[in-house]
Amino acid sequence: MEDQLQTEIGKKTVKTCIYTFSGTGTALSISDRVLDILGDTTVELIPELLQRSSGIIKAGSEKIGFVFPNYFGGIPEAVRTFIRELDMENVHYVFAIVPAGGGQGYSLKFLQRELRQKGKRLNYGRYTKGINNYIVAGYYRGTSGEKQERVLHAMHEKVRLYAGEIKENRNFVERSNPFIYGVNRLLSFSSSRKVLGDTSGGDMDYGISVKCTGCGVCQKVCQADNILMDGKTPLFQHKCNRCMACIQYCPQNAILFKDRELTKSRYAHPDYPAQKMISRIQGDIGEPPLTE
Repeated sequence: MEDQLQTEIGKKTVKTCIYTFSGTGTALSISDRVLDILGDTTVELIPELLQRSSGIIKAGSEKIGFVFPNYFGGIPEAVRTFIRELDMENVHYVFAIVPAGGGQGYSLKFLQRELRQKGKRLNYGRYTKGINNYIVAGYYRGTSGEKQERVLHAMHEKVRLYAGEIKENRNFVERSNPFIYGVNRLLSFSSSRKVLGDTSGGDMDYGISVKCTGCGVCQKVCQADNILMDGKTPLFQHKCNRCMACIQYCPQNAILFKDRELTKSRYAHPDYPAQKMISRIQGDIGEPPLTE
């Protein structure tokens, strides 16, 4: 429709475009590693694209990928919204990599359903074990030290393999496990219903403790533009993606959950400490150096 704004993604035509949803850097790190192997590729942040768009978002390449975390076996609502707004008419190859902190869930199945609604199919899809960042869940224990290094190293090695197969335009979609998905949803019902579907009011569970120094890191790492600073006080705007970036990156551990302090260890991917994530969101860096 002529009255709809079509947004071209990227400043030049590229061979591959990767669309990424990443709160604390894991999906971004995966995307960067795929980019490193494919070459001639751009990585775009889905929440940023949604904020900039007004109508149809036109895919920037004939070959596109989605990298996003497993949300209790489902797809983050921002990713679902993005796919529904994406003009994929000229897309001929679609791939996806889904990092999952726990069970692999049913994310690829849900993605396939969304793509079928667009008249497209998922050519290549993989799960890979990552680090759970959903710190507000009762079962969350955090992962750090040598265990975290082992998990991330194994994930990075798998991603290199997957990227090589994507470069060759392989056709393969890993099977989702309905049993694991059902068990995880059953055991995590109270948490999963907070993140599957509309998450905009999820920040109503959050608060600010006296530890807050008003540094503004929470505002800068929030890709949903959900936090405004009233002087030195963060104010939540009820546009939350429930990605945990504000909580995980806060240097003072000052964000409360249901009026309680979260004493559990924080997590951000080592490729993306707070300042690098902020720089990426603000567009100050393109392809960051990779670390193990």
